[in-house]
Amino acid sequence: MTRKSLLFFIAALLIALFTPIAQNAQQRAPTISNPSITTETRAYQQRRNTGMFFNKLRSSRALTVAYIGGSITAGAGASNPEKTSYRAIVTDWLKKSYPKAEITEINASIAGTGSPYATLRARRDVISLKPDLVFVEFAVSDSSEEENAVRKGIEGLVRQLLVLPQPPEVVMIYATTPKRSSRAELHDQIAAHYSVPAVNLQDQVWKMIDSGSEKSVEIWKDGANLTDVGHKLYADRIIAFLTEQSNLPASPLIRTLPQPLFSDEMNYGEFKAIAEIRHDPIWKLESSNDRKFPSSLLTADKSGAVIESYFEGTVLGITFKTGPDCGMFETLIDGKPAPAPLDKVDCYEKTAGLGTRIIAGGLGLGEHKLTIRILDEKNNKSSKTAVRLGYLLIGGTRPEKL
Repeated sequence: MTRKSLLFFIAALLIALFTPIAQNAQQRAPTISNPSITTETRAYQQRRNTGMFFNKLRSSRALTVAYIGGSITAGAGASNPEKTSYRAIVTDWLKKSYPKAEITEINASIAGTGSPYATLRARRDVISLKPDLVFVEFAVSDSSEEENAVRKGIEGLVRQLLVLPQPPEVVMIYATTPKRSSRAELHDQIAAHYSVPAVNLQDQVWKMIDSGSEKSVEIWKDGANLTDVGHKLYADRIIAFLTEQSNLPASPLIRTLPQPLFSDEMNYGEFKAIAEIRHDPIWKLESSNDRKFPSSLLTADKSGAVIESYFEGTVLGITFKTGPDCGMFETLIDGKPAPAPLDKVDCYEKTAGLGTRIIAGGLGLGEHKLTIRILDEKNNKSSKTAVRLGYLLIGGTRPEKL
C-alpha cells in the first residue's frame, strides 16, 4: 500500500469512527427552535430547564411550589402580600393556567435574612415538604451579608436541593433595588456552575428604567420596598420565563453534582431550641407564637448570666429576638472569643424582630464548647439589657444524602 493510500485509509477510518459520536451528541442535546425565545433565554440554553415540572402540571398531579427568600418574597411593600406580591401573582398564574393540577404554595420567606441562614433552615422549611419547584430569592438580602458567607450559603442551599433523590426544579431570582445593589453576579456564578436557570430581574428591570419604559418611583416606595406595580413587574418577568420554559423538552434528572465551586461546608443545618439547653434559674422561659422562633425563648437581663453547651460542627449560628429593651451578649467557643459576627452581639432594634448571627464555617471538626454570656453594657438607645435567645444553629459538612 502506497503512503498516499495509507493516509486515505486512516482518514476514512477516523471519519467512520467519530461520525456516530457526533450524531449521538446532537441527538442528546436539546434544540430550541422557537423564534419567540428571548435573548436572555438563549444565554441560559446550556442550563437545565423546568420542563419536568410542567410535565407534572400537565398530568394533573398534586404539586408543591416553594418560595425561599427574604422580605421581597415575603411581600414587603405589597398592599396585600397574599394577593399582590410577586409570589402570590406567580402562584395564581400557575393555578389558573393548570386548573386540573392541585398546587400547594410554600411561603418559606423570612424578612431580613439572607442565604447563610436559609441554607441552615432549608431542610426544615423547604426540603421536608418535598417541593416540585423552588424559587430562590436572596440576591438583595445577601447584599448586606459578608461575601464569603454568601458564597457558602447560596452554594450550600443549591446543593441541598439538587442532591435529593427526586430533586425539585430550582429557579434563581435576582431582584434589585433603587440603587441597583444585589449579589446577582455572585449568585449567578453558582447557578451557572450547577446549570440552574435564573431570572435576572436586576438586568431586566433596569433596562426598562434606562430606556424610559418604566419609572423607578413607581416600582419602589420608601426607597426600598416594592410597590404593587413593582411586584407585578417582577411577576410578569417570571411568568414570561415560565411560559418559555413550559415549551421546552424536559432536562434529565441530575444524578451527580459537580465538585463545589466555592465550598460545601454549609450543605447541612439543624436547629436546637436554646430553651432546651440546661440553664441556671436566672434564665426564664418566655412563650412565643412567632413561627421564626421556638415555642419558648430563653431570656434574662442580668449581666454575667451564662449558658454553656457542647456542639459538633464547623458552622454555628444563634437566633435571638431583637427589640427596644434588648442588651448585648458575647459568645465564646472552647473558652476563646468566637469569630465575628458572634463575638459580641447587640440585640437592640427599634422594633421586635428576628436577629441572626452565623459563623459560616472554619470552626474545625470535632466537639466544641459553647458559652453565651450577657454583658453589662448595652446600646445607648436601649431601655434595658434583656436578651431573648431562640435557636442554636449547627451546620457544616455532613453526608449530603441524609
